[in-house]
Amino acid sequence: MEGRDRHWRGSPLDVSESAMDPYGIREVVIEFDNGDEDILRPKQRDEFESYELHQLAAYLDSMAHSIRKGKKN
Repeated sequence: MEGRDRHWRGSPLDVSESAMDPYGIREVVIEFDNGDEDILRPKQRDEFESYELHQLAAYLDSMAHSIRKGKKN
């Protein structure tokens, strides 16, 4: 969480190290510098569960790797 807003900034992997409760996450919004955004929601439930958060972390890791390499997915 940053400031007083309810938006958390970080990685799903950071959840275990913070006081943030991983339950109740309904969507993850990725905002890019150019104004584009990617909104991720669970496909079969109203909230993310542990497996989906694990897959989301893998997706974010692969996207970060591509960005570091200078490629766009």
